[in-house]
Amino acid sequence: MQIPTGRPADLQSLLDTLLPACIEAAATVAPAAQDATDPSTLVEAFRQLLDVMARIETDARADRMRDSGDITEIGEYALRLQEALATLAANAGLDDRQEALALVSINIALWVADHGGHIDTLEPVVDALALLANNLREPPRLEALSHVINRIVAAVSPMIRQDLEKVNPGRPWRVLLLNQSIIATRSHNPELMEQAFAVLTGNLPEDAARFFTEGMQQMDALDYPEQVRKVMEKYHRQWTVNRALH
Repeated sequence: MQIPTGRPADLQSLLDTLLPACIEAAATVAPAAQDATDPSTLVEAFRQLLDVMARIETDARADRMRDSGDITEIGEYALRLQEALATLAANAGLDDRQEALALVSINIALWVADHGGHIDTLEPVVDALALLANNLREPPRLEALSHVINRIVAAVSPMIRQDLEKVNPGRPWRVLLLNQSIIATRSHNPELMEQAFAVLTGNLPEDAARFFTEGMQQMDALDYPEQVRKVMEKYHRQWTVNRALH
């Protein structure tokens, strides 16, 4: 599995494979089962999107950056196109393309992040990151994915960061931050764990005690390395033992 980069060239490569496969499969599906999106229209829309991204890349190299609002708007449009593509793939029975579709979402989010925009539509990006994380086992690759998540977390829109829907445990912002800490732990990198745990406790203090208690249980069940255990123990003491004493 490739680790997403946010580069338009990598997005282009994914779409060069996905679009023809979806169009070919969609042609065999009964019209009643098809989505209203016309495949040829979707192809043209992605072509125009990639042209816009390429022009922005050129502007960036020439130190002519666009307004962050423009980048945010382009990112939102790109994620809507990805949603249409995912629907087309689902209707065509292309369940084996889920990982590639996830990579499209994440590459779009990274491109927005790297160009100073904000991510306003978070749920498909969070779902895509979770899918990739579930398919990874090697700590070095999980470390690479942790860096990807850090870039995305930093670009989440201020409105989402306000976290006004505390009553909803499935809200994408909460899931993203919990997964950020889980993936950092699985990467076996103490520095990444410290970074993720600082974000978690700063934004979701109400979840911290339970998270670190369950984390300590995982330390024993999965025999994590000592350097990982030390970081988890430190936060577990801070958010459970020390607080209980006060």
